[in-house]
Amino acid sequence: HGATAIYYGTDFLEEIKRIKDGSNEEQFTVICACLFLAAALNNSAAQTSDDANYSDMLQVTSSLNVYYKLTSTDSGSSALSVKAVYQGLAWLSIGVNPDGEMIGGDAVIGQPNEAISSVNPGKYTMSSEDAAGVVLMDSSAQTLINGSITQDTSAGTTTLSFTKILDESGENAISETGQTTFIYAIGSDNTYPAYHAGGRGKFKVDLSGATPAVVDTEASTKNYTKIFAAHGIMAVIAWAFLTPIAIASSFLRSLFSTPLWFKIHMYFNCISFVLTLTAFILAVVNTPREEWFGNSHFVAGWVLMGLSTFNVLAGIFRPNANKDLRAKSVSEHLRNSLHGVKGCEIRPIWEVLHKLIGFGTMGLALWQMQSGLKLLKDEFGTKDYLIAYW
Repeated sequence: HGATAIYYGTDFLEEIKRIKDGSNEEQFTVICACLFLAAALNNSAAQTSDDANYSDMLQVTSSLNVYYKLTSTDSGSSALSVKAVYQGLAWLSIGVNPDGEMIGGDAVIGQPNEAISSVNPGKYTMSSEDAAGVVLMDSSAQTLINGSITQDTSAGTTTLSFTKILDESGENAISETGQTTFIYAIGSDNTYPAYHAGGRGKFKVDLSGATPAVVDTEASTKNYTKIFAAHGIMAVIAWAFLTPIAIASSFLRSLFSTPLWFKIHMYFNCISFVLTLTAFILAVVNTPREEWFGNSHFVAGWVLMGLSTFNVLAGIFRPNANKDLRAKSVSEHLRNSLHGVKGCEIRPIWEVLHKLIGFGTMGLALWQMQSGLKLLKDEFGTKDYLIAYW
């Protein structure tokens, strides 16, 4: 009864009070638990459309409504007419994938910055989560009818409309009588390609109305462009400035009359490690778990973090040096290290490993930074900073 009260918008608190007055406390607790469970499941029924051109309407998120109706083409093929209205100004996409995921899905993407044409809105295949994996279908597959992507700047809304044939060769089919899993994505603005910072998720709709619609949204108010820009800035400060200075201080130790070179080496490396760890955590927290090893940049990030952690710990817990063999120049230091390695001495072996891991990590970081700048441009539509970086 309480669930009915919620659904039809009656006074929930008054309804709960009435149930509690007429039931014992244990029954009241069970009822409340059921109500909260029902709310958590996020099930919703499609509503009667407030647009006469569409039979049904589904509120996917607080800022996205999807209108739809079954129809047929002039050739007699069954089709679905869709209108997605977003309370914001951004690129918009509606697609189909039985798995509810991006990879393996087909999507209709509308780009407000481009002129409306046979390919805008256009149909795309999605083979990976990189921008390069979202590929416009061949012209022969661009079969949308009355496709459009428009914006009302005064109202601050974006509208994506199209009619799509339900079952087309090589594409995920839309079921006329059972549930179909739709996916959606919204940009942070009109720039495309860019990350779906405006939200993403899936919803299931039974066009026959036999079962209620189900919405599973991952909408977010986070500005992922700024988040990953901060990630990149910290990485560049750490590996394009601090770590090279730390390495240089060790190689130029002969220029220092005091152990100042060691303090520079130690403190700059420690600050670099803190920035690297912060950038790493920022990326992991704001990347879906299934994407943690999704491309070479992410994999290299895990390796870089591991090597950095190992080398910092190795520096903290380094074996004691023989004071009599402390070198004043790089060449003398190398000679002592090689001689010690041949004699299987612990400190010289540590020195060699510490340097090899340090140089290897530095080289990987140089590649990682340019890879990240490329991703930032491809995924978020930022300027190309690669030339400035090199």
